[in-house]
Amino acid sequence: MARRYAKALLSLGEEENRLDALTREVRSLGDAVAASEELRSVLASPVIPQEARAAVMRELAKRLALSPSVRDAALLLTDRRRGASIPEVATALEALVDERSGKVKAEVTSAAPLTDAQALRVQSALERLTGRKISLSRKVDAALIGGVVARVGDRVFDGTVRTRLEQLRAAALAS
Repeated sequence: MARRYAKALLSLGEEENRLDALTREVRSLGDAVAASEELRSVLASPVIPQEARAAVMRELAKRLALSPSVRDAALLLTDRRRGASIPEVATALEALVDERSGKVKAEVTSAAPLTDAQALRVQSALERLTGRKISLSRKVDAALIGGVVARVGDRVFDGTVRTRLEQLRAAALAS
């Protein structure tokens, strides 16, 4: 369902020649909806009258300064009691935009937060390894001890100290 609405928004953004701005607006709206359990409940509730749900969405659109096209799409989703799924629509839209531009999402997990310079080096290395443009998201997991794990699609690049230590232990036990 989210992908279907995302495709419509992608077409709209291309038609209006403002795909990047539209994607940012939809992400902003998705983040706002995701941040509030109460808002998601209101948007999805069959008990709350449609006009009240629409009024809530209009107010949110006003506060976020959404363009008329994004506001209207949000109102359509609200009308169909799918307003709570706006975060999924935003994620699907971003994936479609990345796919269209040849970008691939990569999730990099490190033992400590990466600096911007380190993240740029990791991104460059992943772009060389995959031959594609990389859109990087970062996570921290202290259990890694050191190094990074990068997931690009279904490929995993593991350069962590924990994995290397496990490999050494396995080799020592095997001999």
